[in-house]
Amino acid sequence: MNSNIRILSLDLFRGFTVAGMILVNNPGSWSYIYSPLKHAQWNGCTPTDLVFPFFLFAVGVSIPVSFRSKMEVDRVTLLLRIIKRSASLFFIGLFLNFFGEWSLGELRIPGVLQRIAFVYLVLASVFLFLPDKKILILTVPILLGHTWLLTQVAAPGADAVSLEPGRDIGAWIDRSLFGVPHLWKFSKTWDPEGFLSGVSSLSSSLFGVLCGLIFSSTEKTDFAKRVGYFFGIGALLLLCGLLWGLLLPMNKSLWTGSYSVYTAGLAFVCVGCFEFLYLWNHRMIRSDPFLKLEFWFQPFLVYGKNAILVFAGSGIIARILNVWTIDRENGKSISIKGFLYSKLLSGFDPYDASLVYAFVWVVFWWAILTFLDRKRFYIKL
Repeated sequence: MNSNIRILSLDLFRGFTVAGMILVNNPGSWSYIYSPLKHAQWNGCTPTDLVFPFFLFAVGVSIPVSFRSKMEVDRVTLLLRIIKRSASLFFIGLFLNFFGEWSLGELRIPGVLQRIAFVYLVLASVFLFLPDKKILILTVPILLGHTWLLTQVAAPGADAVSLEPGRDIGAWIDRSLFGVPHLWKFSKTWDPEGFLSGVSSLSSSLFGVLCGLIFSSTEKTDFAKRVGYFFGIGALLLLCGLLWGLLLPMNKSLWTGSYSVYTAGLAFVCVGCFEFLYLWNHRMIRSDPFLKLEFWFQPFLVYGKNAILVFAGSGIIARILNVWTIDRENGKSISIKGFLYSKLLSGFDPYDASLVYAFVWVVFWWAILTFLDRKRFYIKL
């Protein structure tokens, strides 16, 4: 299969996900956010709750796609590359947690990049020894084993099993493994990127591996076949996730099985939509360069090609704008973000102003990534 087609589809999906992440992570004010741009308070699944599982799904897709061309390299060399990449992601994540806080004593150890590093390390390493469809056998025991622990094992010292914040077995593991000072500062007793939910999140990437295997095993002209696979699998997973959700609530922080299956179904449907657009584009309008998929979805492409750069860069700049201050005439200081937000968007409704600020942030990074794309500058670990 033509690797460029696979890369285009993967970049579109990854870029769509990263752009969504920038949008929801950078509101003008955390006090004024429209509901779809908020995480569910505990149980439930909003559009914002799709960003992280979609990213992990993309990680899974990339494993069989990228390894297909590297299998002639000996396994020890590949394993060392996997470890190096995972370690790089993990320590970048730690640095982002440290930046702006400047406290090793209260350094948050879990995080988004740390989870991505863990998931990639485990699944990419296993893929070296269980290539192709064999690796998918891990999905069921991970989902069922995690569900059994959550619903049948009470945290030590607790009277009964609980799935409430800070009272589940996963929260107890996080406190024991990392220590309370090193957990998410807004919760203290649990972490949304904790260890047990990280084990469950392996299933999200395993569904992505299945998607990547479909890309790798079909001919480059089999657009219609892939679209059928993606929509069919997506619909099945959506149904299973919804039915499972009647028994086990969808919960991002716990990364419940119902949440994992449901979000994987939506990811398959999303990839199917991009494949359908590519099919329509390839057959109907390929003669007009201004109607090419690459033209209309260029923002997603540049976001997808430099995902790590924009993730780390946006986090650092956002913290700088919050930490650095400007002195006002009344003697009080205000953060650079607060100053820009109040001066540029003072006439808007608070919710609209917060949303406009987030969109400006997305456009700002799109401009930077477009420039870097033209220079063919990409950060790849």
